[in-house]
This record gives sequence, C-alpha cells and structure tokens, in this order.
Amino acid sequence: MYLKFCGFRYEDDVKKAIESDIDAIGFIHFSKSRRHLDINQIQHLSALVPKTIQRVVVVVNPDKNQIQQLVTLTNIDTIQFHGNENIELIKWVKHQYPNIKIFKALPATQDLNSQLDLYKPYVDLFIIDTPSIEYGGTGQTFDWNLIKHIEDTPFLIAGGLNDEHIKTIQHMPLKHLGYDIASGIETNERKDKRKMKTIFNIVKGE
Repeated sequence: MYLKFCGFRYEDDVKKAIESDIDAIGFIHFSKSRRHLDINQIQHLSALVPKTIQRVVVVVNPDKNQIQQLVTLTNIDTIQFHGNENIELIKWVKHQYPNIKIFKALPATQDLNSQLDLYKPYVDLFIIDTPSIEYGGTGQTFDWNLIKHIEDTPFLIAGGLNDEHIKTIQHMPLKHLGYDIASGIETNERKDKRKMKTIFNIVKGE
C-alpha cells in the first residue's frame, strides 16, 4: 500500500523518515498550520529527499504566484491542494506544469461524492480527511464507514491515524490505496522514528 508521511519541519526528522521506503513525504506551506514552512525551508528539506520518494507540498487556497515559486524554487514534484480550490486553478497547474502530480484533499462530509466527481478528471490522488474549518491538521479521525462506497477512485485515508487505527482499517471493506499520516508519527511535535517504523511495517507488511 501507498504510504505518505506528512508535516515535516526539521532536517533530522526528514532523514529518519527516508531511511524507510515510504512513497511520499509532505511539507506544509500554509501559514495557519503549526507545521508551516516557508519556501526557503521547503527548498532545503525537499533537497534531502531522494527522487524515489514523492516530494509533496501541501497548500490551502494558493494563488498562481505561490505555486510558481514552489515549483521553480524547490525540489517538490507534487502539489496537494487542501482548501476550497476552484477547478480553473487546478486545470491551470495541470497545463502549466504537466510533470507535477496533483493531490486533492477532501473532507469526509455529505458532499464527498459530488466533490470527488468534480475534481476527479484533474487529480492524480485524493486524500480523504477529517472535516475541519482549519483545513485538516486536527489529529482527529472520522467515521471510515463514510468511505465504504468509494470505488474506481484512487484515495488515501488521513485524519489522526496511528498504528492501531490502521490495523482496524485493514479489516474493513475499503478500496483505499494507502495512508497519509502526520500526528500519528509524532511525539512532542517531533517525528518519532519508532512510530514511523511501526506504521511502515504494518502498511508495507515487513
């Protein structure tokens, strides 16, 4: 299964994460997030990540200038839209930067089906997260039964996941591709090597 670790802020934590064969690593560029990094920090940390691992920047309702700076000044190869971005912006990114992968985070709400249909033609991978006025980062889970119906749509489960949650999800009839984890690999707001290794072994079966 696909495994993305997210919300990195420190060089040592990035180095611990890339010791395992994870699929993606995420950096957050959203000033209201406690895990926010500026472009210079993302430039530095993303350069540490090998090309075998997707380098994702998480943005919330960005403008075109922000996107241009992130793509041209950093080593990211994937943009994760985590706000209420309109389709025109995502189309523009897809046209302007055809080599950049596009992820879209959506809250697990009553509107999930219509939102998936709306974005699906332009998105490589969805992140289904816990609803929040803060656009994620709550550390809270949601009712995974809400996503049992999703088929033929590539998505990861996010939202406060830890190793025990993942073990539970593995026994549910869900068609997800994997997991996106931030708080579940942290201790005292730093990435925890033991927690990362435990989740890696559960997800990757090693």
